Amino acid sequence: MGTPASEVYRVAGEDRRRNGLRWVATVAMGLLDAGSDAPSTSEVVIRRIDGSVVRRLKPGSVEDFERQLSEITGDLHDLDAVPFAEKWLAAPA
Repeated sequence: MGTPASEVYRVAGEDRRRNGLRWVATVAMGLLDAGSDAPSTSEVVIRRIDGSVVRRLKPGSVEDFERQLSEITGDLHDLDAVPFAEKWLAAPA
């Protein structure tokens, strides 16, 4: 058995840089009850334990952000470091 991913990586939702227009769009869509289709003002960030950023995942909507954060958090606790890295840190095909 290898090193648990949770001993190597951390995952969190962080405010997106330069998100003023997304924030306005999210509020406006919330007022119109667009719900989960509103653009996310946050992004999922995977960091090493030392705090260095490994990858930022930019979701398109609030629903995408919540799904990604939930799935990655689950994998962080369920997978070893190598399978976690292969799934989440490998370059997209």
